[in-house]
Amino acid sequence: MGRVAETGDGSTLSLDFTTMGSTLDPRITFSRADATARATFINSLGYVETVPTLQPQAPRFTFSETSIGTPRGLLLEAPATNLLKNSAYADTGWIVFGGFTKPSPYVLVTSPANDLTASKLNFTSTGHGLFTNNVQMGYTNTVGATYTQSAWIRATGGTTNFNIRFGDSAVGFSANIPITTTWTRYSYSYTAISASGPVLASASGTATGEFEMWGFQLELGSQASSYIQTTTAAVTRAVDTAIIAAGTNFSSWYTGGTTGTFVTEWCRCSPTTTQRTVIATSDVLNQHLHQYIAATTSRLRLADKVPAFIETTNASVDNSINKGAFSYSGSVQSLCLNGGTVVPGTLAFSVAPTFLSIGGPSTNGTSITDTAVVLNNAIRKIKYFPTRLSDGQIQGLTT
Repeated sequence: MGRVAETGDGSTLSLDFTTMGSTLDPRITFSRADATARATFINSLGYVETVPTLQPQAPRFTFSETSIGTPRGLLLEAPATNLLKNSAYADTGWIVFGGFTKPSPYVLVTSPANDLTASKLNFTSTGHGLFTNNVQMGYTNTVGATYTQSAWIRATGGTTNFNIRFGDSAVGFSANIPITTTWTRYSYSYTAISASGPVLASASGTATGEFEMWGFQLELGSQASSYIQTTTAAVTRAVDTAIIAAGTNFSSWYTGGTTGTFVTEWCRCSPTTTQRTVIATSDVLNQHLHQYIAATTSRLRLADKVPAFIETTNASVDNSINKGAFSYSGSVQSLCLNGGTVVPGTLAFSVAPTFLSIGGPSTNGTSITDTAVVLNNAIRKIKYFPTRLSDGQIQGLTT
């Protein structure tokens, strides 16, 4: 695939992951070392879908959870483990007390995955009640670790003004989260100060009512990743790797040597305690330009291998689509985010790179070698121009 110009705008690489359907551009080497189908995504109908059983390592083209049918792009995530057993429904290994009760006989309802695995629970008390995992769920906290709980919940049957709180009985609970009548995924992060497990508690509600819950997940880190279903044991999903490797797949379009411009578009999650990678050229001294979202500021950065970096004055927008661009000619660079002020800089870049990694850095050109900084969201578009575009041009392309 040796096209010199793909769109007539001077770019020699133009990838739009929102229009690829289910087939990834053949220049990209994709892998995820899952032995069985366990990775999930939101499909075009708004349901949680698992990758095909016969293709457990298939790439995931995900869609919006709220604007049904709107593509978000190629989902790229770090490895994650759902630490809880029996995640889909509450009948096995879960206990209820306080104001919560299970219907008798037990009732399963249609879940966000469009199957009969969600739980219907009754709420029979105002102002309190607990729905929690016991020791049979197989997990206790590690003191000092940061965890994120998540679950899909909706209020049904006579419930009004119904709130849920996630938490840990030792740490305390999140603020009241109002529950709507549509399936919504809620999450809460906390740092454990005891071994006690996660708790789901009601803060207020009517004297009687019903709600439904599905897909309870507990994972390390400060961000909820895509759902991982469990039954009798915790389950781990491997890292997504997307790389345009050295050779013709890279050299056919990367023709600028030490000069060029990259324009990217990606989806941004809520802030996390770790930086998040958009793209990176060869993670080797003097060949490395790393575009990423800073952990502490949520601003866009461009860094070299040293590592020195330049940073935008404006921050990326949480839970939204963001556009970034950087142009360079040797060690002189410019960086822009969402049409904001263009930031100039000087980084150690003097040798033409040989590969491009997407959503995470790579030192070897074949795997993501720092999985802690993976994008953990969807990449939408990537363009490359073999010339250094002006500051005004990159500002316009990211507006």
